[in-house]
Amino acid sequence: MSSNWSKIRDEWLSSTAISKDDAKWALEALINSEGELFEIERKVKNNEDAIGQVKDLKKKVKESIYSKEISIDDIALNTSNSNKVQISVPSNLNYLLKVWAAAEGRDLSSVAFQCLETGLREMKSKGSIPSIAINRYDSACQKRIALAEINNLLEKYEISQNETT
Repeated sequence: MSSNWSKIRDEWLSSTAISKDDAKWALEALINSEGELFEIERKVKNNEDAIGQVKDLKKKVKESIYSKEISIDDIALNTSNSNKVQISVPSNLNYLLKVWAAAEGRDLSSVAFQCLETGLREMKSKGSIPSIAINRYDSACQKRIALAEINNLLEKYEISQNETT
């Protein structure tokens, strides 16, 4: 039965839209846990209790995936999903942003974020952002998607294992 996880992992690796390098990078988060995973499969096959071991493994895998995600942003000072950026703008632009926000019943930060996002997307499409920055951004996006797919794969695997017991 230990080939069960191996089969699922290999099928994902061959079918994912993520580049093979990024997919293998994401799978590294599980390398240290695969032995435990196979041990749990063996216990389940032999009708042995593995509930405590499953809980410990889930926690270990989640920490490993989180650690991998942190390593993506090796240039970031913190690893939250959003960061606070403070900028100074001329008073007339500040006024425009404030009345725009009021007119739409939105807060100032959401209007400012929309402007920033729109501007960045336009700059990206025009090639105004250095290509090295775009390449690193695209790579980080690919890696985050790969980690999300790995996490989803493990959850589906866990459900399938629970159904067999």
